[in-house]
Amino acid sequence: MGGHVVLGVSGGIAAYKSVEILRSLVRRGSGVRVIMTRHATEFVHPRTFAVLSGHPVEVDQWSRPTEPGVDHVELSRWADLLLIAPATANILAKLAAGVADDALTTYALAHRGDLLLAPAMNTVMWTSPAVRQALSVLRERGAHVVEPGSGELACGDEGEGRLADPERIVDASLRLLPRRGPLAGLGILVTAGPTREPVDLVRVLTNRSSGRMGVALAQAAADLGARVTLLHGPLGVPRPLGVACHRVETAAEMGAALERMAPRHDAAFLVAAVADFCPVRPVEGKMDRREGGGTLELEPVPDLAAALGAREDRPYLVVFAAEAGEDRDRASAKMRTKGADAVVLNDITAEGLGMEAADNAVTVITASGGERAVPRAPKEAVAREILLALAGEILERTGGR
Repeated sequence: MGGHVVLGVSGGIAAYKSVEILRSLVRRGSGVRVIMTRHATEFVHPRTFAVLSGHPVEVDQWSRPTEPGVDHVELSRWADLLLIAPATANILAKLAAGVADDALTTYALAHRGDLLLAPAMNTVMWTSPAVRQALSVLRERGAHVVEPGSGELACGDEGEGRLADPERIVDASLRLLPRRGPLAGLGILVTAGPTREPVDLVRVLTNRSSGRMGVALAQAAADLGARVTLLHGPLGVPRPLGVACHRVETAAEMGAALERMAPRHDAAFLVAAVADFCPVRPVEGKMDRREGGGTLELEPVPDLAAALGAREDRPYLVVFAAEAGEDRDRASAKMRTKGADAVVLNDITAEGLGMEAADNAVTVITASGGERAVPRAPKEAVAREILLALAGEILERTGGR
């Protein structure tokens, strides 16, 4: 995804969580430079951030008398985002008042891009009038805030004030960063996971899909610069970062969401393992085994891919074919039947590949006659290769934007 972040770490016990934030930002392709307050170094050594970011950490503008401190104006030209996590009550007050008495607050005055604050403090401090006023001032100036969570605090109290989950903070950061990469400017819709069709109030018809392949594809698309929407059923893996996620349960719900969302995107990757059948009449209440067995009458669910493929306003459409064997003819036929532009074929009988597995191996076939084999690799790597294989056609469809 790219983007340049200055990570400001102020002196609170939650500073150790900033290490996880840094690692995730770097993993997502962002360049990160770290500035710490002197008090923050009491909780985490600067060397930790230096090793993980690949850059020296600024702590004290005057700590190296033979070397100049950081050029704050030059750094502000490089940075897209200033993220302060944790943001203590002290640093919020300084930022609101325009104080510049250390490396972090001095840089903050020179920063030209977005400002994202992740406060962390005791509940009494979080609810104090002074902190409320400082946040109000900063928001009026355009600052973004990731509200703290509730739970057990470092002092042993229970309440609001603990640093938001690092994943939430990274997600908020990625939404503010400019998107760079071969898919920059494109809107990508991905479906993932199984659907669940109710049999009664507690039982459902579903399948073994974990959603891993669809989630990997959504994350890879975001990392390559796209604006991504993930439409998913129940997932067995964490949701991706920097992606708008929408949860559905049934095939009917996914179909309605596709009909509404797909035309607003440039490409749609239908990876979800949508149920083929649903009960004709779900049982009211709960089935009781003491009443004996019975017959469950099923009917096919609507073909979501074919319905989307028939629309004149559809995006570039990619369907997935999970086949018993590498049957290219069958996969190509499915592509034509669905009205799709490309099909991704994977063999669900190959050992260690496919549903619930961490690895995959696929063949990408396009309606224009292209074919590309992606050898066995972790699904995250396979997802990236799928997108790169199709990026040219998607960009051509959208006029190269």
